[in-house]
Amino acid sequence: MRPKGPTRCCCRRCFVVWLVLALASQSSFAQAGLGDWQSVRNLAVHSNISVKTKAGEKYHGDLVNVTTDSLTLDSDERGFPGRVTTRRDLRRDQVQEVRLVRPAASLLAGAAIGAGVGAGIGAGLESAAKSNEDRGLLTGVLAILGLVIGAGIARHYPFVKGKLIYVV
Repeated sequence: MRPKGPTRCCCRRCFVVWLVLALASQSSFAQAGLGDWQSVRNLAVHSNISVKTKAGEKYHGDLVNVTTDSLTLDSDERGFPGRVTTRRDLRRDQVQEVRLVRPAASLLAGAAIGAGVGAGIGAGLESAAKSNEDRGLLTGVLAILGLVIGAGIARHYPFVKGKLIYVV
């Protein structure tokens, strides 16, 4: 049964006030200090960061140095063959966003996704097999293989985003 009269009106007003306060406080907390270059300067050397430039390029790696007008990082990039570490010097006016990277969380998530995909493929292949001999072996092997591949990919392409430090 719904409340009638003044009780219903009071509940509606309380809800509206609560909603306005909740939305206002979230937006003010989210934007606090994100345009301040000093927060980038306060980062510890060797912090894992991700940098997005105004030109759309993305780099991630270890922070080397930050000055009043530039940022230097050792970026993990593609090379031939494999991966290379390249020192990147970016001017402050080139930087659009700086974010902390969570490499351990990315590694665990990548490993879990890879293991799940590998186990799923293995289970599908085993269900199609006519033999019951060594049931589960293919699933286990493909799960471990998927885990290794997923962790390797996530190591070089961290996808779990960390705290946003700076944005223009």
